[in-house]
Amino acid sequence: MKKFLTVLLIILMLSGTSWETASASTTVTLDGGKVVNNRTLVPLRAIFEELGTTVQWNQKDKTITAKKGQTTIWLEVGSKTTKINNKAVTIDVPAQVYNGSTLVPLRFISESFGVKTTWNAKEETAILTADDKTIIVNAGEFDSAFALDTIDIKSSPGEIYDTIGVISDGANVKVVGGVPTGYDQEDWYSYEMYGWSKIQYEGLTGWVATHNLSFQNPYNWVPGIKDNTLNQLKKEFVGKSDKFKLVEAGAFNGVGSLEFYVQYDGVGQWYRVVSINPKTGWYHG
Repeated sequence: MKKFLTVLLIILMLSGTSWETASASTTVTLDGGKVVNNRTLVPLRAIFEELGTTVQWNQKDKTITAKKGQTTIWLEVGSKTTKINNKAVTIDVPAQVYNGSTLVPLRFISESFGVKTTWNAKEETAILTADDKTIIVNAGEFDSAFALDTIDIKSSPGEIYDTIGVISDGANVKVVGGVPTGYDQEDWYSYEMYGWSKIQYEGLTGWVATHNLSFQNPYNWVPGIKDNTLNQLKKEFVGKSDKFKLVEAGAFNGVGSLEFYVQYDGVGQWYRVVSINPKTGWYHG
């Protein structure tokens, strides 16, 4: 009987150890990914370090050497040729530096250390799965904001659409897009009637009225707004020989104003034409 209890205790201890090991898997979320020509690029150093890899940067040659166990990775910024254990490997998009980080194709991470990779197109996230860790990399552009009040999340941009969730007062959200509202010459405060931001919050993707958000950087353009707005302004106000510039002005509730100036024929005085809300594309003259 005593021997049986001893064996049972050993089994329980081993079972407990096995359970703890299995539950030790963690999930880490990183920003800094990017989609270029339908290729997903991810930050090499941040991912490799999460995988327990030693990373060395050679500033002179613009090369990176990464080591983990018996595997050594080498690559050069701007080159499609890399090396894994001195064996040449060609990648479809060269390593590049963006916002201070070296980005490489998602598939290269998989080929380097055998990490399973998947792509979530809806959330624009790359998911890398190792033995003890899941790494989620945000690859879509986004702006950071927080809720000025409790806000309903709508299924589409407009009050008439279904409510699919609620953002808590003061909660942080990612703004991943918006609806450009264009020109308005009426009452300045009529901007509150316009502007819907596409957000991601606690696994939901939906729409909220932009004036209910306060943005971390008042002058950042919300994804999808800049090109549409500037193209329209250039079409309306800028001639072939003219120049234009944007000047940061005041901000209210985390939303800045960008003053749009034009220099006619590219010489002489600069003339202010309109003020632009970079979060909605709304502009007023």
